[in-house]
Amino acid sequence: MILKGNYRWMFSMELLSGILAYPLMSYLGMAPGIIIAMIPFLLGIITTNAGYRADERDLQLIHRTDSYHIILVAVAMALIYLYFPGVNWFYSFIAAIGISRGICGILIFLLN
Repeated sequence: MILKGNYRWMFSMELLSGILAYPLMSYLGMAPGIIIAMIPFLLGIITTNAGYRADERDLQLIHRTDSYHIILVAVAMALIYLYFPGVNWFYSFIAAIGISRGICGILIFLLN
């Protein structure tokens, strides 16, 4: 599998990072949890972008991913605020960013 320029790999690592973020921050605390949860994210970014220059199509798909993922984050935060008031807001926000961007990125790069 080629990792350079493979954005599906990068967004898969971001999804993994988002899934790990909430439990790690709840168990280890905020700073250690965020640092450990960022390891897969950084691994995905470094292996995908090291020495690779994205073309216009890749940039357009990444911008589309950003647009869709912020909508999902807003919906997730509204649902958590309204229906789950006992959940830690900051931890869920960090996890929702990674999960929604990972899912949107994987779907967009698979379908286009």
